[in-house]
Amino acid sequence: MSTNILNVAKQYDTQAKCLSYLIKLRWGKTVKCPSCDSNKVRDIVGQQGRYFCQNCKTQFSVFTDTIFEGLLIPLPKVFGVIALFLNAKSGMAAKEIQRNFEMTYKSCYYLAMRLRVGCLVNATKLHGIIEMDESYFGGRARKKNKKMPDNEPSLSGSSQTNNRKRQMNMVSVAGMVQRKGNVKTQVIEKLTRRNLLAMLKHYASKDNSILVTDGFKSYKDLDNYIDHLVINHSKEFSRGITHINTIENFWGYVKNSIKGSYKAISKKYLPFYLVEFEWKYNHRNFKGNQFEAFLKNALSQPKELYHWKAKSSKEVKEVAYGK
Repeated sequence: MSTNILNVAKQYDTQAKCLSYLIKLRWGKTVKCPSCDSNKVRDIVGQQGRYFCQNCKTQFSVFTDTIFEGLLIPLPKVFGVIALFLNAKSGMAAKEIQRNFEMTYKSCYYLAMRLRVGCLVNATKLHGIIEMDESYFGGRARKKNKKMPDNEPSLSGSSQTNNRKRQMNMVSVAGMVQRKGNVKTQVIEKLTRRNLLAMLKHYASKDNSILVTDGFKSYKDLDNYIDHLVINHSKEFSRGITHINTIENFWGYVKNSIKGSYKAISKKYLPFYLVEFEWKYNHRNFKGNQFEAFLKNALSQPKELYHWKAKSSKEVKEVAYGK
C-alpha cells in the first residue's frame, strides 16, 4: 500500500506529534534505556522525548542509537521526506528533496543516506524457486571507439576499458530473488564460486529450494550445495520454470531508476542505493501501513557512520552486509 503524503502531513504536523509517534513505535507503553535496558527512567522536564535513566545515570532520547541520532531537521519535514521517499519507486535524488522541502543540499543528501540505511532488513531468508544472477554497474566510456549503451547507469569512480564486462573496471553485483517473493543483492568484487556460495548460504535456505542460474562458470559447482537448474542463454532464455527473467527484470528496474532519478551515483555508496531498491521491490505488494513499517525498521537500525561519511567502500559494505 502506498503512503498517503497528505495524511502524513495532516497527522504529524508538529514536532510533539512526531515524537509521540516515534516513542510509541520504539518502546510502546514502557520506555527503556538503550544503554542498560532498564525501565527505571523519568522524563526530563521541559524536554519532550528526553529521559534520564536512574539505573545507569545517563540521558537518552528516542533517537539515541538509531539512524536519527544527531538529526537537527524538524520531524514534520523528516516525515514528509520519508513519505515521498517511500512513494518514489524509482528513487529520489537529494536535489529533488531540496526543491520540495527548502533545505540545504548537504542536509538532504545525508538525510537520504540515513533513510537508505533504514531500509536494511538483516533477517532475509529466501526459499522455494530462487533465481541468481550477476550484473555490472559502471560509467560510460569517454575514449574514442569505447562506446557503451545509453541505458547503462553511471557510477563515479568507475571506467570502461573494453567490451568484456567481466574484465572492465566496473562494479559487479550478485543478486538473488525468490519467485513471487523478496530480492537480495550484494556487491562482490570477485564473482568466484566461493564468494557466490557464501552469499547463497547467508541469504537462502537450501531445504525445499531450487536454484536457477545461467551458465556462468562460477555457478557450476553450486549443485553440490543446493538443487540447481541451469538455463543456457546461447540456446534459449526460458524452459518451463528454468529461467532467470525475474532477477533480470529487477536489474533493469534498478539501472533505469539510477539513470532516470540519479543520473550518476557514488561507487562507494552503491550498496546503500541497492538496499533502497530492495526495500521498494520487496514491499511492492505490501498491504499494511508502509510508513509505519519503515519507521519501525529504521528505529531498529543503529547509528552506523560517523557524520554519515564512510572512510572506504569496505566500511559501507560492513554496514550493508554485516561485519
